[in-house]
Amino acid sequence: MKQARFYRESIETGRVELSPDQAHHLVNVLRMEPGQELELFDGKGTVGRAIITNVKHKTVELNVEDARTVPTRTSGRVIIAVSIAKGRRFDWVITKCTELGADHIAPVLFERTVKLAQGASVLARYNNLALAATKQSGRVFLPKITAPVDLAGTLSALQKDYPKARLVFGTLNTEAKRICTLPAVDEDIIAFVGPEGGMTPEEQERLRAAGAAEVRLTDTTLRIETAAFAFAAILCANRDGSV
Repeated sequence: MKQARFYRESIETGRVELSPDQAHHLVNVLRMEPGQELELFDGKGTVGRAIITNVKHKTVELNVEDARTVPTRTSGRVIIAVSIAKGRRFDWVITKCTELGADHIAPVLFERTVKLAQGASVLARYNNLALAATKQSGRVFLPKITAPVDLAGTLSALQKDYPKARLVFGTLNTEAKRICTLPAVDEDIIAFVGPEGGMTPEEQERLRAAGAAEVRLTDTTLRIETAAFAFAAILCANRDGSV
């Protein structure tokens, strides 16, 4: 049986408490009891094994038996720079790209992106979705999720954070290489997914000028979330040696 996992901002051996929301899930959803074992993760690489010692209405006390730290990945990172989509569809982008192993999800406001409400509360929602997906999927690291900005701002920020990254963007151009033909190499890669109206010629030229290569995922027109899933699945599988 899969071991229950809970998030805690910091993990150290000894007696600790869960946050109220994590405690609520343990008590009211999973109905766990003192003596049961669970796993803690902090989203930054530390994982701990803990035993429940006391359960109250809104408080759960644990004893962390041991903790280990996984080294942070410094290359081979997969960054999905994707247009915001309408409704709950972008929730799926955050959730599924997290499950697949993307290291950074960067929402982009292209010229043809449907304008939606943005702000701190929306970014907090995205981070909560990523946390839930990280917890469920067994990931050790939380993906980085940045606030939505336009293509110029996204390019500037990502090239600063990942100066040696390879850049690609999806296209239906029949002369473009297929994504599956890209060699699996240990380098960061940033994949740009445009809006359903397509990137403007100026946006495509901006990406080419930045060194981005056009790649084909399929011969069919994909929705935003489908293209993001495909990029994340293929690139993460290549990185992890599964292809």
